[in-house]
Amino acid sequence: MTKELLHTDSLDDVVGAEAVRPVPQGTKVVAAVHGGLGPLFAAERGLALAMRVTMFVAMIALGLLMAAQVFMRYAISSPFLGIEELAPLLAVWVYFIGMAYCSRERDHIEGGMLTLVVKNPRTLMAVRLFGSVVVLIAVVIFFWFAWNFMAFNYSLGRKSTYMRLPKVLWDMSMIIGLGLMVFYGALQILAEIRGLIALKEDEK
Repeated sequence: MTKELLHTDSLDDVVGAEAVRPVPQGTKVVAAVHGGLGPLFAAERGLALAMRVTMFVAMIALGLLMAAQVFMRYAISSPFLGIEELAPLLAVWVYFIGMAYCSRERDHIEGGMLTLVVKNPRTLMAVRLFGSVVVLIAVVIFFWFAWNFMAFNYSLGRKSTYMRLPKVLWDMSMIIGLGLMVFYGALQILAEIRGLIALKEDEK
């Protein structure tokens, strides 16, 4: 990130026009935003690896299941109905873990119109901070509903029709995915608050 993009002459390590990420990118630690949280980010890298492995394994398994179902249905005329349950199970795990990973990378789709109109880095950071707070509140609400839904299914002991798998296996994807989004949303807000403070102090 250059000083021109930051619209500032002296603050080199705080993002202005480009959005702040909740975690450092690679080994580069932005001191004013991510400094002092080394142990947390070291543990988080292990968490990120676990998410990538989970998504990779689930996507490969989903593809193999689809291929197996096509073969069994059309080649040997003996479809296995359990695949109709396993495929959505793998899909929801990919979806919700992927959603959390997008929050980590800040890769959600966004318009980016704000940077065309607003050139002040403090204003940009403040607007993004407001948006991050709103998103975090929404995710916490969704997490609360997901938790109640999982607790309801668990209390009934609901199981799938063919494989007789506990329904909480599907529900846990929501709980873990939304829980990780809350975690990364909190890190996002912390990073933006620290970035906003750093920009304010630099203007003094």
